[in-house]
Amino acid sequence: MASFRTRHKVAAVEVQVWSDFACPWCALGLARLDLARHEFEHGDEIDVVHRSYELRPRASSSHDQTMVDAVAVKYGTTTERVRERYEHLAALGREVGLVFDFDRVRLGSTFDAHRLAQAARTTPSEEALLRGLFRAYFTEGQLLSDHGVLREVAAAAGLDDGVTDKVLAGDLYAREVRVDEAEAQELDVTGVPFFLVNGSWPIPGAQDVETLVTVLRRAWSRSEH
Repeated sequence: MASFRTRHKVAAVEVQVWSDFACPWCALGLARLDLARHEFEHGDEIDVVHRSYELRPRASSSHDQTMVDAVAVKYGTTTERVRERYEHLAALGREVGLVFDFDRVRLGSTFDAHRLAQAARTTPSEEALLRGLFRAYFTEGQLLSDHGVLREVAAAAGLDDGVTDKVLAGDLYAREVRVDEAEAQELDVTGVPFFLVNGSWPIPGAQDVETLVTVLRRAWSRSEH
């Protein structure tokens, strides 16, 4: 799927998206947003701003539990029901070109991945980096707290090696991640993905493509362009 470069000019419509790389619905929501932008006749004038959000901000760097077991415990249900839910989610993913392999997912902190994504904001590498991080987590079973993994994903996306090294060597962009999360809290965001259109139109959840196209058209019709 072709990607859009963001913020190449002043856009008529801005869509802020809070998401986490450990959230399959976020991967699905962003893929659907991409399709909606392609379908919308003014899609190249939609400015998408990616914002950081951690589902588990105090997560350890790695966790021995499988994703299925962790979700079953969290929601007090059985692993069988979780697997049924994930089979459905995997089918939804295939509709938009995503591969979810939940048995391979390795749980752990996504904080450094978010810091790296912050470093890529507004650059030509941003879209590829975000896709690469979701793919590494949900398709390849990579641990996103592993700096070696993050370096590989960043390099494949075309992010400058020097930038990657500086981010991973210290705490660069930690504040930016926390600012995004604080803004989400102020907006009473309790789950992701969360879309905010033109700063005032909140849309929670991974909406279908048709709904997103409708939203973009309405926002466009109400904007000055």
